Amino acid sequence: MIVDQSRNRSRPSQSEFPTQTRLPAAERKVLLMHHAIKCFAQSSYHSTSMDEIALASGVTKPVIYQHFSSKRDLYASLIYSIGKELCQQIKAATESAESLRGRVENGYLAYFRFAAENRAGYELLFGTGPRRDPEFRQLIVDIEEEISDLVTSKIEADINETYRRFLALGVISLAEGTVRRWLGTLDPKQYPRLEPIDFDHTDGALWAQRSANLIWAGLRSVQREDPTVYELWKLP
Repeated sequence: MIVDQSRNRSRPSQSEFPTQTRLPAAERKVLLMHHAIKCFAQSSYHSTSMDEIALASGVTKPVIYQHFSSKRDLYASLIYSIGKELCQQIKAATESAESLRGRVENGYLAYFRFAAENRAGYELLFGTGPRRDPEFRQLIVDIEEEISDLVTSKIEADINETYRRFLALGVISLAEGTVRRWLGTLDPKQYPRLEPIDFDHTDGALWAQRSANLIWAGLRSVQREDPTVYELWKLP
């Protein structure tokens, strides 16, 4: 007589089966945005499909539409959130400084660190793609204006507001230019494009410090402008 030994084995409890935990809506949205940023940064807005984003995120396309009404809505949300995060990090860094020079140094360090640790997001924000679309271009302009307002408020000099904003534009332009140059010097094999960088293990802090030194030297030399040339400082 052959006995079916399987009948004598105890059945595994439900807890022994692997289960897939459903993420809360807020966490799922953050995860979707994380993958979407990289998808858009690797390609472009028009050439990236919602199917690609869904595949990268490990969800179905209808799940994405539970959080975003359209691809355009998703893209705009990404630009807005990345810009806000950059502004917040610069603000926190500059407000923690105890001197004017410290504000400049901390601000540049925060900017470089953000670009390194959020490479895909930084590329999405300051790449050429969003600027080609009128709607997205305005979002970028709004973010740049917010950063400009922040930098302008940190410049303490006996000059008018227009001149102050002119100087802030120079501070921001130098930051963006040097960050892009610095990222271009990194070995792509060690630091693959769009992948986050461990900023503390790079020479990024040195680049940030040297940029800050240059800006600080310029700001220290600022004099109250001659009223007769006031029109020269008016921005469009």
